[in-house]
Amino acid sequence: MRGVDRVGSVVVALGNFDGVHLGHQAVIRRALEVGRESGRRVVAATFDPHPRAVIRPGTEPWLLTAPETRRELLLGCGVDEVFVIPFDAELSRKGPEEFVEDVLVGGLGASAVVVGENFRFGHKASGGIRELAGSLQKSGGDAYPVPMHAWGGDGGEISSSRIRELVSEGDVLGASRLLGRAYAVRGEVVTGDQRGATIGFPTANLAPDPRVLVPARGVYAGYAKLPGGERYGACTNVGTAPTFDRRENRIEAHLLDFDGDLYGETVEVGFTGRLRGEQRFSGLEELKTQISRDVERARELEEGAP
Repeated sequence: MRGVDRVGSVVVALGNFDGVHLGHQAVIRRALEVGRESGRRVVAATFDPHPRAVIRPGTEPWLLTAPETRRELLLGCGVDEVFVIPFDAELSRKGPEEFVEDVLVGGLGASAVVVGENFRFGHKASGGIRELAGSLQKSGGDAYPVPMHAWGGDGGEISSSRIRELVSEGDVLGASRLLGRAYAVRGEVVTGDQRGATIGFPTANLAPDPRVLVPARGVYAGYAKLPGGERYGACTNVGTAPTFDRRENRIEAHLLDFDGDLYGETVEVGFTGRLRGEQRFSGLEELKTQISRDVERARELEEGAP
């Protein structure tokens, strides 16, 4: 594999980092501390595709962050570089020591590796912090586990799996507490039914990465961030529009106080609170009345957001 462009030794923060949640951020902070203490560069190393997509195809979890989004978030944490380790069948067969020698030391030039204390690696997840430390010592390197209690939060579990559960249930507020930010999905704005515009509530219809988890069906308050960085409050519907018997699940965001054409643009839609579940209405008038209420409530929540 190609190593990072480096001068001297490197501190590697290692993990899947899907979601870049508060626990991942604690790992990154520790890696930055180790790097500053010794003047070494810090690289965040992650995997793509998800290991389970290779080891047990079809059982891989939904992603919280597409690879490019994950890279931006990791760089935003302050690392010097993000390196994606291609996970394939050959890599899955490497034992812990071989993984450390070939990938971490040989490929990345790691002289220190920082991981969460429960991180597992190597063939059949046979390696943990003990194997990581022992293998690194052979090349004069060190391993730094980050304890779970250092992950912040309210003492509950902080994990990508837990966040997936919350998002799947529509509890985007709970997910945001573990992420340290609002849950968000990016995608290209595509042509929809254009029904929203005819009833006074035009929407941007998002086509997200199909691997990324979409919140439970319902109506959400949140925001939309445009390519130029402009941010608008948004009232977003996730679902099939049962009033019109549509079968396809969609993300349709009504941007507050926005007037423009977003077709073909990549937009980030954030979810800050769930307003209600998906409903079937008796007709257009009842639907319009409810949408008006949803939009007003979304506006109130957005204006009150920090």
